[in-house]
Amino acid sequence: MSAVGTPRKLVIDGVTYDVKADTNITFNASIYENEGIATSGRTLQKKTKRVPTKESVTVAADPSEVDELKSKSESLASKTFAVEYADGSTYRATGQLNFESWESEEGTATLVLIPDRDWTLFPA
Repeated sequence: MSAVGTPRKLVIDGVTYDVKADTNITFNASIYENEGIATSGRTLQKKTKRVPTKESVTVAADPSEVDELKSKSESLASKTFAVEYADGSTYRATGQLNFESWESEEGTATLVLIPDRDWTLFPA
C-alpha cells in the first residue's frame, strides 16, 4: 500500500527544513509537453521538453533561515536537493532554487526547486 500526504522533509545542501503540514508539492509528471498542431490534413504532434520542477514547496522558516534561503537562491552554484515523501521514497537532484516568497505571519517560505537534470528516485 502506498502512503500519500505531506512530504516528510526537504534537504537543501545538507540543511534539513521543516515542511509545513499543508504542503502540496506539485511537479511536472512527464518530461514532455504534448501539443497537436492543426494542418490541412493530419495533426502534427509537437513534443516540447520541459524542466521537471517541484513547485509550491512550503517550509517553516524563521528570519535567519530566510536569509540563508535567500543567499542560496542568489548563488550561481548548484545546490543538492532531497525531498522525502510520505511513503518514505526520496527524490534527489542538484540544481537551482527560486525563493518565491516568505510570509511573516506564519513563517512560511515558498520555494521552487529546479534540477540541472532529472530527479533520481530512491524508493522506500
